[in-house]
Amino acid sequence: MLTILAIVFGLGLLIGIHEAAHMIVAKLFGVKVLKFALGFGPLLISKRIGETSYEFRLLPLGGFVQFYGECPESKVKRGFFSLPWYKRSLIALAGPTMNLILGFLLILGLLVTAKGYPVLTGISKAFELCSGIITQTLGWIGGAFIGKAHMSEMSGPVMVTKIMSDALKEGAVQFTFVLSIISLSLGLFNFLPIPGLDGGHIFLYSIEGFIRKPLSGKVYAIWSYTGFILLMSLMGWTVILDLVKLLR
Repeated sequence: MLTILAIVFGLGLLIGIHEAAHMIVAKLFGVKVLKFALGFGPLLISKRIGETSYEFRLLPLGGFVQFYGECPESKVKRGFFSLPWYKRSLIALAGPTMNLILGFLLILGLLVTAKGYPVLTGISKAFELCSGIITQTLGWIGGAFIGKAHMSEMSGPVMVTKIMSDALKEGAVQFTFVLSIISLSLGLFNFLPIPGLDGGHIFLYSIEGFIRKPLSGKVYAIWSYTGFILLMSLMGWTVILDLVKLLR
């Protein structure tokens, strides 16, 4: 039971930091935030603070922030799409950026507290370790696009849970290190210009900036549906791969 709680807390931290970054930057730009949710599915707990409802949902597999005026053709006051394209891009950029920062801070914290590095030396070493992890991850992503990396090398939610569980058995240090790797990977993955990801949103907003006019609601709808299908397909595929690995 404690293992499950630790894994849920760890993943909740990564997701919460990501979604909170979106929310905070949006609020700084004056956007009305309707919901901040951790998890999907049935609602467990809800608390309204000011104009925002903070929610915990049953399935701890993600989270979301709901903004006022999310319809692309809506230009209501304090609505998301009343902002210029570059401000919307900064809101989307905030989530994955915070995951990269969190991954770095977790590694730095381990180097200073568990390994005894002085802070300045720890910062240098943390940058070195993070650069290595990022380089390896980007290398795999690049290899996947050109066919040199096999999709079976991916880990889905089942394997990630197992990896976190195994790490927890080795102690808090190893568990925190695994969390840092997941945070860095989550940040990098979300930068990809793929429908459904933050990078995909930034891609569309940047097109608007390039052509100097807004895209239609139909374009955003098609992009959104495509992203949903892609991400659900990827989720299903990785779950199957995870189960095959576990049964070997």
